[in-house]
Amino acid sequence: MRKRTIAALSVVTVAGIWIAFSGGADRIDPIISASTTPSESQDFTISNMQNGTACLLTRSKRISFRSNGMQAESECDAVWPGLATARNWTQNEDGTVALTDMSGQAIVTLTIGDGVDYVAMEPSNAVLAVAAIN
Repeated sequence: MRKRTIAALSVVTVAGIWIAFSGGADRIDPIISASTTPSESQDFTISNMQNGTACLLTRSKRISFRSNGMQAESECDAVWPGLATARNWTQNEDGTVALTDMSGQAIVTLTIGDGVDYVAMEPSNAVLAVAAIN
């Protein structure tokens, strides 16, 4: 009888501790959380500050350690020549981002911006601003 009482008290104590420290329904389930991935795509607007045009870029799934696929609207050619053909977003070790076409030819190289996410670094005559859309 004494062993049963101690066993029952142990179960009640463990259950009480579990309930007290589990945090209830607000806790994140690590099993489910680990099996889901955040959306891999991110939309950006790219604006040409000289001619006042803008378009939408979408950085999509990761294709290598430093690169993501990307899509640019056809209207992006009005923002910068060849931008509509951009298919690769490559994050370089120095923090710059190269937007390249299918052959790997750089169209625009971006660097961290002041007040926007990125600004054009190359070509030097490109006055472009890139901002993430949340």
